[in-house]
Order: sequence, then structure tokens, then C-alpha cells
Amino acid sequence: MGKKRILPLVLTILLISGFFTYFIMNAKPPAASAKTEANVAIPVKQSSYCWDGFLSGECVDYAEPFMMNEIKAITVSPGEKITISYNRKPLKALEEVRVWKKGQSDSETAILLNGDIFVAPTESGTYAVSTHGTWKRGSSSQVFFIKVK
Repeated sequence: MGKKRILPLVLTILLISGFFTYFIMNAKPPAASAKTEANVAIPVKQSSYCWDGFLSGECVDYAEPFMMNEIKAITVSPGEKITISYNRKPLKALEEVRVWKKGQSDSETAILLNGDIFVAPTESGTYAVSTHGTWKRGSSSQVFFIKVK
């Protein structure tokens, strides 16, 4: 086989593998991460989402944040800044998060500083913080827990 036949074959294989890699990597919603000012990672758990995968789409609803009791709350100081980020940038910058205090059924909205910094409450207690983002292939929310002491 001559070089003229091998080059188109190699380019075709690269194109097909690139296509599948892109769709496989985007088959699930982006992951969120959160860390404290002291650079301590806060475990983040996938919550409700609607996502168009490679061959199919799905919508998944999760329970209220405090029913996700397998997530460990990280202790933070009152008013400590927590940076929230996604491994893929949302179409629209994050502007706010939902915050629940343990023992209360209603949530509150907290505005993010610079689109990615959440300021922990000043009142002691355990809190669930839910982030939400929208991408070309769907929307997703994640939740993490903090204990303000």
C-alpha cells in the first residue's frame, strides 16, 4: 500500500476516534468542585440533571439535599469564602446557589461573588449548598455540605 492510500486512512481513523472521544467525554454532566480558602477540597455529589448523552438523553431527580446523608460536611469558618468550579465551563456564568440549613425545610438564595465564590453563612450549623449550571447538552446541579463553626 502506497503512502497516498495510508494518509487518508490514518486521517479517517483520527477523525472518527476524535468524534467518539468528544461524545463519550460529554456523555455525562460536568462535575463540580468546591474548595475552601485554605484550599481544602469539599466533596461534591451529583444531584438532579437533564442531559443529552451520545445515543440517548435522561433526566434524573434526586432527593432533598439532607437526604443525601452519605456526603461528609467539611468544617468552615463563619463567612469563609468557598470557590465553586466545573470541569467544563457552563454557557452562563454561575450567579447564585441554593442554601439549606439542617433542620429547616426552606432554602435561601445566595449570590456568588465574581461568579464562583460562595460566602459561608455566619450562623453556626450544618448547611447544604446546591449549585446549578446549564450547558449546550443540558443542565445539572450538584450539592455539597459545610459545617459552620
